[in-house]
Amino acid sequence: MTSLVTPLQRSPYLVPLLLFSNTSGSFLVLVALSTQVGSDTGSGLLAGAVLSAPWLPALLLARPLQRLLTQHSARRLIRTAEICSLALTLAAIALPGPALVVGATTALLVRGFCEAVTRSGTSVLLRLVTDPGRLNRANTLAEIGRLTGTSVGAALVGPAGTVLSLRGLLVLNAATLLTSALLARALPEPGPAVEPATDQAPEDRLSPLIHNPVLLALFARFSLVALWQGFHTIAVTVIPLQVLHGDERLVGIFVALSSLAIFAGSLGALPVQKYLGRLPSATWLLLPLPPLVGAVLIARTVPSLLLYAVFLVLFEVAYVYFNNRLLAAATPEEIPTVVTVRATAMPLAVVTAIVGVGAVSDLAGPTSAVLLVVACTVLVSAVSGSETAPGRLLSRGSR
Repeated sequence: MTSLVTPLQRSPYLVPLLLFSNTSGSFLVLVALSTQVGSDTGSGLLAGAVLSAPWLPALLLARPLQRLLTQHSARRLIRTAEICSLALTLAAIALPGPALVVGATTALLVRGFCEAVTRSGTSVLLRLVTDPGRLNRANTLAEIGRLTGTSVGAALVGPAGTVLSLRGLLVLNAATLLTSALLARALPEPGPAVEPATDQAPEDRLSPLIHNPVLLALFARFSLVALWQGFHTIAVTVIPLQVLHGDERLVGIFVALSSLAIFAGSLGALPVQKYLGRLPSATWLLLPLPPLVGAVLIARTVPSLLLYAVFLVLFEVAYVYFNNRLLAAATPEEIPTVVTVRATAMPLAVVTAIVGVGAVSDLAGPTSAVLLVVACTVLVSAVSGSETAPGRLLSRGSR
């Protein structure tokens, strides 16, 4: 029995299961709270702010996150982060009724740092224990696990919310966090990370990015794709209610279809990823734009939903593509810095998009918000044009 269990217990391919368990329950509670706020206030900006709240700690605590990643074992960090998330969730469950909503929101906000540790820690672990020739596949499988979890969590909001109270959803979330904590114990031990110099200046910590034009271009484009994520956070309520003039039922259909499209995009990126680098990377920035614009301009339920689903599929392929290239470009010594900056750049781009695009949508309408996204995409694509085909530039590191 032991001989059968041991190889599984120390497999890095448990990472997708861990991320699925982590994100499914967490996103279920998060979307439920966000939907309630959006329904009560009618503001896509406020609903998006609730949905993006867990990303703020990683944005504000980037240096402590980097210090943890460079000074401690990734496996131990992941396990500790999942246990802390579980403890915070149990504390929220124990609160009396009037304080439950505030307590749940606060727990999700604080847990944002734990989730940043888990996500960054799994990236570091995979980079250190996975053969370079299998790194892209391992990272893609990890993203599939994470995004499948978010998709399942979002899709369960409607049916679970009809039979469970907020406290019941938190109990379900606690069960998923217990599962992810147990899976964290079964991850392989990569050994200690590279110890940075204690007197290292901040600009020296960022030198792998500042002096590497390929990494800089990849970060710019990865951040742009994260900005699309922020736009999607707003679009979940704005497009069904304001563009298509639907009700909360249409919001549920939109969320479910979006989850399916994102899952399809991440799953489709796995078999085709070896072909993605054969085209200039700007292709994956510009290709999603026509269906996005078409979905808003047509403004008819079925065509708009289908076009937006196509946008999300292409968006997810672009996300997997730039994420894999970014992680493959970094050396083992650079990976803690790269994943820390990634953990900061992604929430910064998401929050910027939610505030900027959400404000434009509330003041000038959804069409103006989409045109702003298109303008930002074209601008970043042009400015970062020196990184024309990272697949060719980085092919040595991913073989």
